[in-house]
Amino acid sequence: MSRPGIAQSIRDRWDRTPLRVRLTAAVLVLVAGSLLLISVSTILALHSYFLGTVDDELESTLLKTSPSELDFSEDENSAPQLRPNQYIFSAVYDDGTAGGNRLDHPRDRSDVPVFDLAQLEAAEGNAFTALGADGTTRWRVLGVVGSMVGSQSPDFDPETQTGEHAAYYVLSYKLTHFDKTVAGLVWVDLLIGAGVLAGLAALGVGLVRASLSPLRQIENTAAMIAAGNYSRRVPDRDPGTEVGRVGYAINSMLGKIESTVRAREYSEERAHDSEQRMREFIADASHELRTPLTSVRGYAELVRTNPNMPESERQHYIGQIEEAAKRMGLLVGDLLHLARLGQERPVETEPVDLAVLGHEAVSAHAVTDVDHQFEFKSSGRPAIVAADRARMRQVLDNLLSNAVRHTPTGTLITVEVAADEDGVRLNVADNGPGMDPETAERVFERFYRSEAVGHAGSGLGLAIVMAIVKGHGGTVEVQSTPGEGTVFTVKLAAEPTP
Repeated sequence: MSRPGIAQSIRDRWDRTPLRVRLTAAVLVLVAGSLLLISVSTILALHSYFLGTVDDELESTLLKTSPSELDFSEDENSAPQLRPNQYIFSAVYDDGTAGGNRLDHPRDRSDVPVFDLAQLEAAEGNAFTALGADGTTRWRVLGVVGSMVGSQSPDFDPETQTGEHAAYYVLSYKLTHFDKTVAGLVWVDLLIGAGVLAGLAALGVGLVRASLSPLRQIENTAAMIAAGNYSRRVPDRDPGTEVGRVGYAINSMLGKIESTVRAREYSEERAHDSEQRMREFIADASHELRTPLTSVRGYAELVRTNPNMPESERQHYIGQIEEAAKRMGLLVGDLLHLARLGQERPVETEPVDLAVLGHEAVSAHAVTDVDHQFEFKSSGRPAIVAADRARMRQVLDNLLSNAVRHTPTGTLITVEVAADEDGVRLNVADNGPGMDPETAERVFERFYRSEAVGHAGSGLGLAIVMAIVKGHGGTVEVQSTPGEGTVFTVKLAAEPTP
């Protein structure tokens, strides 16, 4: 695989790695790098300090050693008394050979440092590290020119100094103890670093999980919203934090999404309801118009197929055709009125006193329907509502006409208007035969007509009442007990009096 392919593979694998793993790994890498830097710096500082101390000690020892102790070519006892396990004292004479003549004290050591005259001359009086003859032991070696050895001793006198000196006097220090110390420090750093990384990894996983818990909440919220719970929201957090700002932005977005979804659902529901109402409307209208159309067609064919029909009989059938046409006209008018009300157009309102309107309606019906008794009652308090005056008068007329149509002669019909803290209440009651519960439950349905009262009317009057009252933000109810009468109650919000 080529290098770009390997890099892309690593990048893809990194992108697929969970965020909590990446955060934990990044923290561990940074801490591991910091620990490595600290450890290396510490070891290097210790190495430099220790070697500097050894070099100073080697130089001080050579410069302070008495010159009388340096000639140990024939007698080892004349050599400086040093720790034999840690130090080796050497004298290197320039005998004309490449490496020179070298004498060591103590002698016959298998781990003596390996160096020659050329290395000492190249070092120019500076210490250097040499490997022992055994191939494993390391030594710190410092060589001083023979004439300078003992220059700091109390009995050193350059003018009276005589005798033959070696070219270099060398003091070597064994670094075994130092190497063990450094190796031990390396192991300590490794163990401590491993322990710190392990503890930090365990603690970091918990902290990262806790820190990322808001993201899991956002994830769960998104899943619930995807499942249809559009009212779900991300928990509020401090807006000064990144998670808080993200949550605020998401909640703002979710609010707009919910509004859009709710509006679409409402629109779809209204469209479905409108379509359903249209189907019902067409079915009901077709059903209601079928009977008068059949009558008109039948009477027209009867008149057409009997040219010798007596004139009086002909006029009777033509009158029946006119009655059927009037009934269809009223039915179509009511259907058109219901259709306009169903469009939910804004109602043009004005302050209307229902007490005055109710009294006018009762007075008008008392003149036209002399076979029934009418009564009007009012609490005496203003009963002002914001309404369309013509439509509210239609509500009263439809309720009164319904009471007249479905009650026998002599029935008392009472209209009562009362205002209280809850609004304005309009009651239209009669003491007629009443309705059974099934009829009372369906009385506001379009084209519904009870078999108990025959087929009087089109069955749209009370549906129009319901539509008008609902368009004004009110309610209409019916209470009826067989044999005790019926009460229709309209409730509207009161208009504040000036």
